[in-house]
Amino acid sequence: MSSLNPNSNHSELLNINGLAIHFGGIMALAGIDLQVVEGEIVVVIGPNGSGKTTLFNCISGFYRPDQGEILFQGESLLGLSPDAVASRGIARTFQNLRLFLHATVLDNLLLGRHIKFKKNPFHALLRIRTEELLHREVVEEMIDFLDLQAYRISG
Repeated sequence: MSSLNPNSNHSELLNINGLAIHFGGIMALAGIDLQVVEGEIVVVIGPNGSGKTTLFNCISGFYRPDQGEILFQGESLLGLSPDAVASRGIARTFQNLRLFLHATVLDNLLLGRHIKFKKNPFHALLRIRTEELLHREVVEEMIDFLDLQAYRISG
C-alpha cells in the first residue's frame, strides 16, 4: 500500500488496525494495517485474489471482519450497514467501466451522489432544481479534477 502524500500534516481520516477475515478455511486478509490522512491519495495494488476487493468490502460494510478495527474520523465502522457507512462519505466503485451504458459520464457521477441529495417533495412538485444544480456543480469539479472533460457527455 502506497501513499502519494506521506508527509501530510492533516488529520487522520481512516485507521485500520489488525484487520482479518476468512471465508471457510481461507484467510482472505490477515493483519492489515492502513492509515489514511486528510489530503492523501492512497493506492492499494496487488494481483487478482490478493484481497483488495475484500478490504474495500470490509471498509464499506459489505463484509464484517473477524478481527481488527476500522475507524473513520475516530469512529468505528464495524457493524454499520453499507448505507450507514456511505452516509459518512465512504463509497466504493466497481470495476465496470460504466455503471449505466446509456448514461453519460456526468449522469453516472450524479447517480453516485444520490445519497447526498436532500428530498423535498415541494421542490419536486414545482420542479425546482436547486438541489440538482448544487450536485451538478460538485460533479463538474470532479470531472475537472479527474481531467474527464472530453468524456463528460459521452455515454
